[in-house]
Amino acid sequence: MNERPGIYVHIPFCQRKCYYCDFVSYPLDKGYSDVIERYLVALLREIPLRRSWLNKTQGASNPYVFHSLYIGGGTPSILSVEQIGRLMEVIRRCLPLSEEAEITLEANPGTIDAGELRGLRQIGVNRLSLGVQSFDDVFLARLGRLHNVNDVLRVVEEARMAGFRDLSFDLMLGLPGQDLAAWQETLARAVKLRPEHISCYELTIEPDTVYGQWYRQGKITLPIEDTVISMLEWTGQYLADHGYEHYEISNYALPGYKARHNLIYWQNRWYLGLGAGAYSYWQGRRWGNTYQLKKYHDLIAIDELPEEEEEILDLRGQAGETMMLGLRLLEGVSLAEFRARFGISMWELWPEDIDGFLAQGLLELDRGRLRLSSRGLLLANQVLCAFVGSS
Repeated sequence: MNERPGIYVHIPFCQRKCYYCDFVSYPLDKGYSDVIERYLVALLREIPLRRSWLNKTQGASNPYVFHSLYIGGGTPSILSVEQIGRLMEVIRRCLPLSEEAEITLEANPGTIDAGELRGLRQIGVNRLSLGVQSFDDVFLARLGRLHNVNDVLRVVEEARMAGFRDLSFDLMLGLPGQDLAAWQETLARAVKLRPEHISCYELTIEPDTVYGQWYRQGKITLPIEDTVISMLEWTGQYLADHGYEHYEISNYALPGYKARHNLIYWQNRWYLGLGAGAYSYWQGRRWGNTYQLKKYHDLIAIDELPEEEEEILDLRGQAGETMMLGLRLLEGVSLAEFRARFGISMWELWPEDIDGFLAQGLLELDRGRLRLSSRGLLLANQVLCAFVGSS
C-alpha cells in the first residue's frame, strides 16, 4: 500500500506558447475568461468522478490522504485566486490533503501581482514554482518568454512579503548563443535571491515547436557538448558552495526543501492526475487524460472519466521504471528496498547492464545503494535507457 500519494492538476492555458515548449498548453487570446471558467467547471466535475473511482478501487472505508498537490501547466497563475480557491476546496472535500501537505502552484513572473500572492497564501498555497528560465532579458526574449528580469525581482519580493517561504526557480541552460559566462551570471543572480529550490534544465529541442522548426532551418545552433558539460559541472560546485544540495540530476535544494511532490515521481510512487492531458500512476497502472479540450468536456458532461490511454506495467516493468527514475536521485536506489518491493534482486533482472556500468565507472555501489557516479550524471541517459521498456 502506498502511504503518501500526490495529486497533479493540469491547467492547459497560457498567454503565449514559448518557442521551446511542447507541453499540453493552449495560448489564449484576450477575452479568454469564459474558456477558463468552462474548463474549471469541467475540472470540478472530474474530481468527484475520480473519488468515486478510488472508492470502487480501494474501498470507501479506507480513504487515502494525499500529501502533495501540484497545480501545473500551461500557466496556472492565469486563473484568478477565486478560481484556484474553488479548485482546492473541491479537492480537499473529495481527495483529502494532509495537514502538512506541500501545495505548489506554477507561476510565470509576469502573470501574478502582490494581491494575488497574498490571496494564494490565504487559501493554502505554500510553495511557488516560478518559471524564471534566465536572468538575461536577451535570452528571455529569445525563448519567447513574456516577462523580463525586473518582473522576476518584483514577484520574488512580493511573494516573500505575502508570506511564501518556499520558492523554486526553473532555469534553463544550453540555450542558443549562451556561453559559460552567461550561464554563470544567471545562476549567480538566482542564488542572490536565495530561493529554497532551484531546477536547472538543459534545453532540449523538440520537433513540434518553434525551436524545432528553427533548428531544422539552421536558424539556431546550440552550444557544443563540452560547453554544456562545463555548465553542468560548474553548476553543481557553485550551488554546493552556496548551501544547496544536489539531490536529483537537475534539482538542488536548501536543507529541508526538496520538492516533495516531484520525489513521488522519482521514487515511482502513486499519484492522480486531473485535467486535460494529465497523467496518473496507481498500482502499476498508468493512464493519461485526453489532451483535446472538446473531448475532455464531452466526456465529463456525461460523467465519464476522460481517460484516453493506459498502460499496465507488470512486475518487471514497474521494477524497470523504479530503476530509471530512482537513479535520477543522487542517493540512488536501495538494494534492500528494491528487493522488499519487488521480491527480486536488481542484479537478477539486469546483471550485464549493471555490471557493465559499474566497470565503466558510470554507476557506483555505496552503503547498499546503487547510484550514478559523478561521470554517470553527465551521461545519465546512456545509463537510464538500459532500464526503459523492460515491461
